[in-house]
Amino acid sequence: MNKRYEIELIGFDADDTLWENENIFHDAQKQISKVLENHNYNFNRELFNIEKKNLEYYGYGIKGFILSLIETSLKISNKKLDNQIIKEILDLGKKMLSKKVKVLPNIKTTLEALSKNYNLVLITKGDLLDQEKKIYSSELSKYFSYIEIVSHKNEKTYMKILEKYNIKPKNFLMIGNSLKSDVLPVTNIGGMSFYIPFELTWELEKVEVDQMSTNYVQLENISEILTRLKSLEI
Repeated sequence: MNKRYEIELIGFDADDTLWENENIFHDAQKQISKVLENHNYNFNRELFNIEKKNLEYYGYGIKGFILSLIETSLKISNKKLDNQIIKEILDLGKKMLSKKVKVLPNIKTTLEALSKNYNLVLITKGDLLDQEKKIYSSELSKYFSYIEIVSHKNEKTYMKILEKYNIKPKNFLMIGNSLKSDVLPVTNIGGMSFYIPFELTWELEKVEVDQMSTNYVQLENISEILTRLKSLEI
């Protein structure tokens, strides 16, 4: 570490970085798996496989999750799913979409401090309507110069965003809870990442250890960002 980074733009992930998200899916999955626990299938494994397959059709978000839940339930019940269970899944989806956003600790004070000295961009993937509602409900948009809601987070996505704002990768810092979506794509294009793990990680966001870049800093919580930025040397 002997060359100081000159950060011109700081990106933030949203779900499980600024507010709770994965636990909502985790609780919903647990609720439906209990309803179908008597069937001779591993519900969680089947759901994982179906969600993975369906990403290209539905993308990320609650709506795609609910459709995958129904498809999984149909499969493990041998297409003999009770109408009441389908209704329960659909009602669960509406409840998830209506759930109040719970902003994580120290987020507002950290964003307020950062926004005084840096341009901030919120980069979140998922369903457009759902993400817009969460951003509005969180009352955090005032801290961001830019907001980008994307379908995927990969190298191409980040390069497109940086080109849009005329930022070189070496002058970009991304902060998030996902190695797969927030860290690796950014470090792969020459940027820097702060990785802040959340208590739960979606199976499809997990990566193998040998895939990990060394060009990121792991933090325990978001309140460490200001201190780390002051001493950031790479």
